Amino acid sequence: MLNPILIPKGNNYLVSNYQTAGEIAGAIVKAIKESEPSARYMAKFFKTSNPVKSLRMLFWFTKKAVPYKKESGSNQTAKTLPRILSDANKVKINGVIGGDCKHYSILIGSIGKALGIPMKLRLIAQGYTPVPNHIYCIAKVNGKEYIVDAVLKEFNKEAKYNYKYDIKI
Repeated sequence: MLNPILIPKGNNYLVSNYQTAGEIAGAIVKAIKESEPSARYMAKFFKTSNPVKSLRMLFWFTKKAVPYKKESGSNQTAKTLPRILSDANKVKINGVIGGDCKHYSILIGSIGKALGIPMKLRLIAQGYTPVPNHIYCIAKVNGKEYIVDAVLKEFNKEAKYNYKYDIKI
């Protein structure tokens, strides 16, 4: 039986039709905060004596459990952890509902925090303007930063960027 704490309550926020990176980041931070009870419940499945191993498990779980599907630029959402997991494999007429870097960051950031690992969000701009177009999590373990970006193929690899902005969560 599904734990009631993992049942979504419809928390799927349309940030705005033409949102700024700041509005999106604010909605992600809000979704991580609202996901705390579910993240605490799920954290026990990732808890090991080695926090880096826990992060690696979380990275692979995210890649396998939530298919990557980029949202359109005019329909950017932030979802709570239960909504992300619920939507991960639903099929609609237009295909699989998955998640993109925002949803991956909410999942990884909320569970990482629940594990007691210091986390931050990193927004990066990969073009020549300082406007961010990608987000992922950075974890700090024993003074070393680990990149947890499930959009990429490998754990602890970072996409190239020209500008970065970090937000502590």
